[in-house]
Amino acid sequence: MCQFVVTQRFMALATNYDITQPGSSEVLMTVKGALMRVFPSFSLVEETGTSLATLRGNFTKTRFRIRAANGNVLASLHFPAVAVEKTLSLFIGETEYTANAGMFRGVFQCKDASGSTVLEIFKVRSMRDRFSVVTKDDIDREVGLLAAVAIHSRFFEMA
Repeated sequence: MCQFVVTQRFMALATNYDITQPGSSEVLMTVKGALMRVFPSFSLVEETGTSLATLRGNFTKTRFRIRAANGNVLASLHFPAVAVEKTLSLFIGETEYTANAGMFRGVFQCKDASGSTVLEIFKVRSMRDRFSVVTKDDIDREVGLLAAVAIHSRFFEMA
């Protein structure tokens, strides 16, 4: 099980996020957004500069694809175009995980068909947009971290 905190940076030209361990201020990784793009585009990089994965979305922010640095697809996220509640489907290979955060809650628990939670993304009350990400061992950390960015982009980002 991996736990991380994803925090949006203030005062950045593009949407950027710092990734830390819970209770620590040491930045382990950064998600860098591309400036002035029609389609949402983000890169997950280690502090050493090593690229780990990318996140690309469509114009309406209803479909996102997560790719490893080598170009292999790790996962895709699908959001309904019109919905009363905050829901999503996460596809890893042929397996679908679904989450429903309701209308006002900020807790996304991605569950498989048997009801087992494999990924939890929780919006933390804070001055900045901040998410707690907990992934089970069978989910790549990159998927959990970039899924939090996709959720922020779809449901919580103003622009």
